[in-house]
Amino acid sequence: MIKRLRWKFTAFNTAVTGMILLGMTLLCLWVSESDTRTKAFETFSNNLATASAYLEGQDRVPTAWLRQMETAGQMYISIRDSGTPLYSMGLSQEHKQLTDQFQQLRERAKSEYGLDVSKGSGIGSCAFPLEDASGNRYFGGLALIMKKGALLELSILCPLEEMERGIGRQRLIVCLAELVALGLLGIFSWAFTGKMLLPIEENHRRQVQFTAAASHELRTPLAAILSAASVLEQAEPNQRERFSGIISREGQRMTRLIGDLLTLSSADNQSWEICPEAVELDMLLLGVYEVYQSMARERGLSLELKLPEQDVPSGFVDKDRIVQLLSILMDNALTYTPAPGRIWLELRLGRNKARFYVSDTGPGIPDREKQRIFERFYRGEKSRSHRSHFGLGLCIAGEIARLHQGKLWVEDRTGGGAVFILELPLGERTALTVKSGGTTRH
Repeated sequence: MIKRLRWKFTAFNTAVTGMILLGMTLLCLWVSESDTRTKAFETFSNNLATASAYLEGQDRVPTAWLRQMETAGQMYISIRDSGTPLYSMGLSQEHKQLTDQFQQLRERAKSEYGLDVSKGSGIGSCAFPLEDASGNRYFGGLALIMKKGALLELSILCPLEEMERGIGRQRLIVCLAELVALGLLGIFSWAFTGKMLLPIEENHRRQVQFTAAASHELRTPLAAILSAASVLEQAEPNQRERFSGIISREGQRMTRLIGDLLTLSSADNQSWEICPEAVELDMLLLGVYEVYQSMARERGLSLELKLPEQDVPSGFVDKDRIVQLLSILMDNALTYTPAPGRIWLELRLGRNKARFYVSDTGPGIPDREKQRIFERFYRGEKSRSHRSHFGLGLCIAGEIARLHQGKLWVEDRTGGGAVFILELPLGERTALTVKSGGTTRH
């Protein structure tokens, strides 16, 4: 499904961007070709004016100069005196084939511009584009020059074949460049779309794994409940209390698991709210200590509290969520620390930040597992596994830390054991209602 979506996004991006690119390219090409034709016509008109002025100032027809001008400008020149040819490159077979074009030039100059050498009218010049029966295009120009009582007719034809070939080459180059650009655009769109869909693909993968793991975890207490319920129906009265206890314990276990699943689901849907307020961090940690002191004593563990000697500034946090986070760390420490063992709760202050430490003398966490323990449903070695833990607590704790713009990580404790460290920023802030994935100001 993700791959098909990637293909669709790539095709859509390439098509839309390609159409825009093609439209802009065609516009630029049209402007360029129009500019090329305009400049070519201006050059031709200037050549006509130059030849007319030069011929008017000469006593005789400058044959060598005219041939040089023809070669340089790729033009054909014809000069007549009252219809009598004076210069027409008569030996050139190619020039003879232009007779019809010269005649068309004279007729159009006569009909549209009033230049008629037979009547001696309309002294001046004109220039315009021409096209013969075969579709060949020319620039044509005619000038009538009065010289010593005689009326000279100067006609010039400039074939546009070379210019059209140049425009054709330009179109071909632009077309090839367009194809290459579309290819590169497709490759870029494929890579960009893949990168854009990567979080979606990863989220889909995690959802599949989450569903599979949740189903597996729910199946275990459910099977125990159904089994105990089945036996309970046929059990002796003195045994029913035992099976009722199993049903109750497994039901509570399932309730905790469902609660954790709902919590993570809220985080995934970016609907998990925290409401920060000014909280005395040392008193918060003292409250956690008082809750777990008796629990630690019952398990034969020693729980110690360390607070800074200096005044502790208020932290802008959601008190209930931070207590929940520290409770998750304390539950793990109590579960995995064998008696007689020790657990420490500590608060340290730094520059614009506060750090909470939960240390224990348990088996510790291997380096290869230090990052993975914050993943959903991940439980480490058997020595750190416990039936009452589903592998969701640390994931929830990490999400709470992230919502507070803080960090949560684990390190080895000197002398053995593990140290979980929660770092939170300090300082006054505007009152916020923070949601998973975003912040809304009030």
